Amino acid sequence: MLRRAFRLTLTRTVFRMRDEHDLIHQCQTGDEQAFRHLVKRYEDRIYGLACSIIGDREAAKDAAQEAFIRAYRALGKFEGKSSFYTYLYRIATNVCLTVAQREQRRPDSVSLDGMQEANAMALDRFWGTDEPQNDIDRIGLRDQIQNVLNLLSPEHRAVVVLKDIEDLSQEEIANVLGLSIGTVKSRLSRARARLRDLLMPLYREWRE
Repeated sequence: MLRRAFRLTLTRTVFRMRDEHDLIHQCQTGDEQAFRHLVKRYEDRIYGLACSIIGDREAAKDAAQEAFIRAYRALGKFEGKSSFYTYLYRIATNVCLTVAQREQRRPDSVSLDGMQEANAMALDRFWGTDEPQNDIDRIGLRDQIQNVLNLLSPEHRAVVVLKDIEDLSQEEIANVLGLSIGTVKSRLSRARARLRDLLMPLYREWRE
C-alpha cells in the first residue's frame, strides 16, 4: 500500500512537471491562455508571499499582479535551468521587497486571507509546540504574528517568509534572492532571533 501510494505521488509529480513544461513552452510561443493556467496555479501562493513581505492586502494584490506581468514578459528568457516556481518566486520577492522598502509599511492590523496553511504553524516552527485549537484564537494569533513579522526589516522578513512559511531550502532562497548561502544563513539566524524576542510576550500570553 505504501509503495503504491509513493508511486502514485511520483507519477502525479512527473505529470505536473511535464504539464508545466508544456504550458511554459506554449507561453513562450505567445499563448496567453496557457499563462492564465500558470497564474491560477500559483496566484494564491504569490499573493500569500506578498502579504507576508509587504504586510498590506491591497499593496500585496498590486505586487502579485506586477510579479505575474513581469514573469510573462520575461518568459522568453526562461531556459528552465531552475524550476518555474523558483523563477516566479525570484521575480515576486524582488517586487515585494521593492514595495516594502519604498513604503516601509507597518500596519496595525493585517488580514491573512491569502496565506497558506503553513502560516498557521509558525509558532510550531519557533517553539516546537502546538498552536491553539480554537479557530478564533488561531486567527487572532496569526494576525499578531504577522504584525510582529512586519517589525522586521524587509530583507530579514523575506528570508523568514521564504524559509518558515513557503518552506524553501536555503539553496532555493539564495537563488531567489541572489545571495550566497552564507548570507542567507546569517540573515535567517538574526531574523529568527529577533522574532523569538518579539514573539515571546505573545507566547506567554497565549500559554496563560
